[in-house]
Amino acid sequence: MREFIEKTLHQKIDLVPFECADSFPLVFMANYDFYIMKIASQECILVVLKEEINLSTLRKQYKRISQITGKYCVLYLKKLNYYSRDKMLEEGISFIWEERQVYMPFLGLLLQQNETRDVKPCFKISFLTQKLLLTAIYDEWDNVSVTDAAERLSVSKMSITRVFDEMESLNLPVLKKTGRFRRYIKAGTKKEIWEVIRPFLRSPLLREYRLENKYPKKLIKSGISALVELSMLGDNPYPTYGITKYDARKKEIDREKEVPTGEQPGCIIQELGYCIPFKNGAVIDPLTIYLLLKEEDDPRVEMELEEMLEEYVW
Repeated sequence: MREFIEKTLHQKIDLVPFECADSFPLVFMANYDFYIMKIASQECILVVLKEEINLSTLRKQYKRISQITGKYCVLYLKKLNYYSRDKMLEEGISFIWEERQVYMPFLGLLLQQNETRDVKPCFKISFLTQKLLLTAIYDEWDNVSVTDAAERLSVSKMSITRVFDEMESLNLPVLKKTGRFRRYIKAGTKKEIWEVIRPFLRSPLLREYRLENKYPKKLIKSGISALVELSMLGDNPYPTYGITKYDARKKEIDREKEVPTGEQPGCIIQELGYCIPFKNGAVIDPLTIYLLLKEEDDPRVEMELEEMLEEYVW
């Protein structure tokens, strides 16, 4: 145990039995052995499993051990399946997988043995990556880590890790690597960053529902209707709204009666790959409006799109 940890961390550790182990519930004493592990100046509790425990129970007891001791807790596992490994990475649960991997986020460590991690080539940007890039422009992110980005977008750290992988594969200059660590950086003005990333972005439109009647509930405006709210352009005789795939299913939009292409609808609902509310949630954000309408063969739309970006983004 000590040999693997020191070999992986490339430094000596202090490892002694935890003298106050009797402060734990009896079930903990039956399931684990407890040690104080000191790495550099950081002390933590190393919890060695005596036998396999299901992930749900392990998760609860991990949190309880940290609460009782007031120290960081690190699980030491001899056996682990990849599903449980990925869930623990996603949830930030520190662990050492014997002869395989060391994950201690409180020290910034993710080290692996007998495994190589290659960033897969990205040929089509994901909508989550696109949402992160646009949000970062609006909010002027700088020096933002995986953990910070996950909290700001309310998604898992594993999801943001995949986003950073895409950004690395695309060689975007907004991603900075320092050793094993990666951060989003503000590599220029809003407009400069937009010009760099724009060739990689795509329309978030997944499909359109041409409803026979107006939708009775309030929805966020999208497409031309959104541009109208942010410009002097006149709207179509019918409104256009935006909705995510999840909300489209939740609201059962596909059950609404539609009209054929060529007939005037009561409204159009666009199913989008992501949604960034703007102007107090009344419309989708300007950069996404641009991506939805940039192919419109109308000089007035093109002019209003550019003026919208100048007024509301740059």
